Amino acid sequence: MEVGGDLQSLLEAIKSSEVLEDRIGLINRLESSFEYSADDLRPVLDSLNVSWDDSGCSGLSHCMLHKSILQVALKCSYIETTGCLGQFLALGAKASSWCRKHIVCSIESVDDSEDVQQEEHSKILPEIILMALNISIKILPSAAKCVTVDMVHNIGDFISELLSLMESSIVDNDKKIHGAALDITKAAPVFLDETTKLCRAYSEATKVDNCTMSITDEDATVKHNKQGLASDVIRITSSTIQTMCRLGTYAASSGGSQVILLNVSWKGVVSLLQSGKGMIEGKVNVREIIVTLLSLSIESLRVAAETWCAPLLETLGATEARRAFLPIKFFLINAVRICSTYPSEAMIIYKNIINCAVVITSSSILFSKKPQLKAANETLVELLEPTLFVLLDTLMKSSDLTPESKCQLAHHFFENEEDKSPDLMGQANQREINLASLDCIFSMDSDVDHRNRALLPAELLVFLHFLNASSWLTEMVVITLSKKLQTLLNILTSEDIYSYVLGFQIPALNGADQSPAVVWQPVYTSIIQALKAFMISTVASSAAWNELEAFLLENIFHPHFLCLEIITELWCFFIRYAETETSINLVNQVSLLLKTVASPEDVLSPLSALRKVARSLCIILSYASSATVDQIYTCVLNGENSSKSSILHLALLMEGFPLDSLSDGTKELAMKKMFTSFAGYLESYSKNHRVINVPTCKLGVVGLPIHALASALQHR
Repeated sequence: MEVGGDLQSLLEAIKSSEVLEDRIGLINRLESSFEYSADDLRPVLDSLNVSWDDSGCSGLSHCMLHKSILQVALKCSYIETTGCLGQFLALGAKASSWCRKHIVCSIESVDDSEDVQQEEHSKILPEIILMALNISIKILPSAAKCVTVDMVHNIGDFISELLSLMESSIVDNDKKIHGAALDITKAAPVFLDETTKLCRAYSEATKVDNCTMSITDEDATVKHNKQGLASDVIRITSSTIQTMCRLGTYAASSGGSQVILLNVSWKGVVSLLQSGKGMIEGKVNVREIIVTLLSLSIESLRVAAETWCAPLLETLGATEARRAFLPIKFFLINAVRICSTYPSEAMIIYKNIINCAVVITSSSILFSKKPQLKAANETLVELLEPTLFVLLDTLMKSSDLTPESKCQLAHHFFENEEDKSPDLMGQANQREINLASLDCIFSMDSDVDHRNRALLPAELLVFLHFLNASSWLTEMVVITLSKKLQTLLNILTSEDIYSYVLGFQIPALNGADQSPAVVWQPVYTSIIQALKAFMISTVASSAAWNELEAFLLENIFHPHFLCLEIITELWCFFIRYAETETSINLVNQVSLLLKTVASPEDVLSPLSALRKVARSLCIILSYASSATVDQIYTCVLNGENSSKSSILHLALLMEGFPLDSLSDGTKELAMKKMFTSFAGYLESYSKNHRVINVPTCKLGVVGLPIHALASALQHR
């Protein structure tokens, strides 16, 4: 074993050697013949740096030289790195730059010879790249502890070269680099992880107010040049983020073969964006990163949906569906983390975020039409839907966003439908606005009106999420949502939409937050539940409640059967749970409307406005308290013996006025009045020799007391 002067002699021989093959032999001897101490590293590394040939690759021997140099450097890196960090960085930067140029030349080369020497040559480059990465992995932990202005600047150049090399070697692997690049792919995540740790350490150092730097050569402590340090840290961090984004995007398209690289890349992006907040915004396009993650989610879903929707597909299992959806959830989770850190940036692209939610929800609707995809649909709701809604909620919950910005997001829903009249919506061509097909869902042209209409069912379901979440939304957002309710009803009048609402069942999470279960329920039920939740939330805001109250009153006899059913359900819910005084005040307004349309000609016509309003009021009162029913009876039916009061009395009784809901005393008086009127009518009939005197009949309604008593007895 050679020691002491023999090492110095060998280093001198390497330095003076002019024949390439001789130099390779001497360096190989250096690698195999010595066990180095920490004191030996500096001269050895200096010699290796001098021996590196930066010129373009001249052939196999040139690559062999660099391979031998890096083998020695790798051996040195296992001994000690801190004291010789500068030499390691210089050599690593040289190696990375040279390898990257070699890759470019290899790709551009038209030499397809397959002789033995060429084959051997093609195998060496990946080995050199791998050694450069492994050396870097060893020295980065030491570099993270050495936060000096000069050192950080040098490390920035070093990492920049390594990142470019790694990106070229991995992305261009299928073009020209030999199959040994598989080992490069395994080492790359480790390098990225160490680089992420280094960037985080540097970012923290720049945030310390009174940090100092240590200069080893002078053994002195001086203040940081904060501006220079911050500039280099920003440069390193931003280039690392950008490279990891590109590698993460590449790994996402690898069909599942680059899972580790995918995870490390995107987790590193998120980590550095979080630690670099307030520093890197000017160098990194955060919005573009979020859009990339959303696009990867949509593209992954598109690939899965196209495969599953192919003809003659067997029933899909939950395991296969979960395997396809987990990467999508991963992308969405990272998007959530970035959006929560940079809500202002995310708000600028809120339309992209909503579009992603609509696309995923549309896919769920599409899966609902195919029985063989039931498991896929349930898995989608279980895995993706919660994260998807958290993504939307992140913007709404952010304290960095103004209420006006949040309202802008809420206002975006049904924006294309607000200028259309209900009649125009109802007459829309079924063929043109049918439920979205696979091609329509994943179309890139979001401005086409046909696609917007086809995605309306999905937009409706996403809108329902905000209604359900209204309890924690700001007052301005709740008011904005309340103004959307009329447009919601208008949309429901479209043939394809109300057919979907009445005929479809969708999966939904139900149960405790810790262990929710997927249950199937009609779309109609989902709409009713969301509107009821929203109704409860509006109570906290007088402005929002006024909007909702006007909405309920204006649509109490909506011409469309589905809308009328929804409005009636909401009225009943309100009457059942509202305070007595509040319910009386609102029902009194319906009573005023009833008095307005009262007419003797309409009382016996079931389809008249009078009977429709009376019908709605009776249904509403069937859920009211006795005090409320008593109040309405007293004001409407038990008033003065006027013509209008008698007409209202009959109309309500014919529509099933809930007499049994009256208090005992009021009910007794009501029944007594009806029987008295009936008896009086019979007496008058007998006195008139059983001839009906039409002109003398009250209000021209023949047999009014008979109709009243018969209706009361019929509905008991």
